[in-house]
Amino acid sequence: MFFILFLFLVYKYFINRELYKKLSSEPKDMDEVLSYLGDSPLTMKVSSLLKKQYMLYQESIEIYKDKQKEHLTFINQWVHQMKTPLSVINLIVQENEQETYMDSIKNELEKLDMGLDMALYMARFDTFTHDFHVDKVKLKPLIKQVINNMRRYFIVNNVFPEVDIDEDIMVFSDIKWLVFIVEQVIINAIKYSCMKSNKIYIKSYKEKNKVKLSIIDNGVGIPKKDIKRVFDQFYTGENGRKFGESTGMGLYIAGEVCKELSHDIEIESEEGTGTTVNIIFD
Repeated sequence: MFFILFLFLVYKYFINRELYKKLSSEPKDMDEVLSYLGDSPLTMKVSSLLKKQYMLYQESIEIYKDKQKEHLTFINQWVHQMKTPLSVINLIVQENEQETYMDSIKNELEKLDMGLDMALYMARFDTFTHDFHVDKVKLKPLIKQVINNMRRYFIVNNVFPEVDIDEDIMVFSDIKWLVFIVEQVIINAIKYSCMKSNKIYIKSYKEKNKVKLSIIDNGVGIPKKDIKRVFDQFYTGENGRKFGESTGMGLYIAGEVCKELSHDIEIESEEGTGTTVNIIFD
């Protein structure tokens, strides 16, 4: 009996010897770790497991690299944008000390403030699942809050909002992130309508079991070739290049947040006529 057990152990060692060699030595690289371990069921299972683990590891590294690249691209664009208002402020302060220039300084400071907010939301987005709380939200007070936050931006661009929302309309969302989404849509509505129209319209109504919030402008509209890509990361499109001061991140983050909150966001636009953005709540 002992002899049979001895033979069995010798046999097991023999068929798994490559595995034992690997376990008793320190590998120099991953190629050595994933090299041939033998043909026994155990070594084949271990080899398969190691390869799967390595693939998962590689995928994680690639995801990390992509995120790092996204952050670097955003920061580079953002810093470039922040330098412009700072330069303008510096020039105004150096050349003029009259009160008539204070409005210009305030406008540039507001641009800085909006840019800083964008950077903060971008940073928070990576940990979105730990940074949101869904609750019942009254839409009209929220829209009033957004308009109040952006009042100087409206005035400077000579664009004014018209709001048509019933007091009793409520949705389930995260207040902080919903404010961000609405602000990004309104920023674009103002930016691309100020040269053509002085009104944007903010409406909401119930449609079956859903609530639709519409932000409408009569501005330049979006070229057909750009409509499908307005929510793509870093995509500024023809209008972004023409009007400037666009990172291509505002609508991207807004779209991603809508997905996380189970909201739909849709864009209807006709070049030369205007754009409607619909945010749809279940």
